[in-house]
Amino acid sequence: MEFALLLPVLIVLIMGVLDFARAFNVMQVVTNAAREGARAGIIPTNTSATVTSTVNTYLTSAGQSGCSTTGTNLGSAAAAGATTTVTVTCPLQALTGTLIPGWSGTINLSQTATMRHE
Repeated sequence: MEFALLLPVLIVLIMGVLDFARAFNVMQVVTNAAREGARAGIIPTNTSATVTSTVNTYLTSAGQSGCSTTGTNLGSAAAAGATTTVTVTCPLQALTGTLIPGWSGTINLSQTATMRHE
């Protein structure tokens, strides 16, 4: 009887731990993708399309999709000493979102990387 009462709590707890681990993994991928985009953005010959392509290639190789990329001062648009900023945002569908009424279970994970033009 006790097991039947505690089983739903145990399942939600395990799903929460799995969600946290997945979110941590995706956050590391998003952070690295933003860094790769910023590295590509400080090269004077690169354009916004090149930066977006670099970020999307990294995200695709890591198994992420549906992400968006924005950047400022990319390529030759910035002078020496200016900073390039790239922001990557990816949605994460949480496992526990299916259990909580009224919540879609989607969390947007976003990271920004900034690098200086030389």
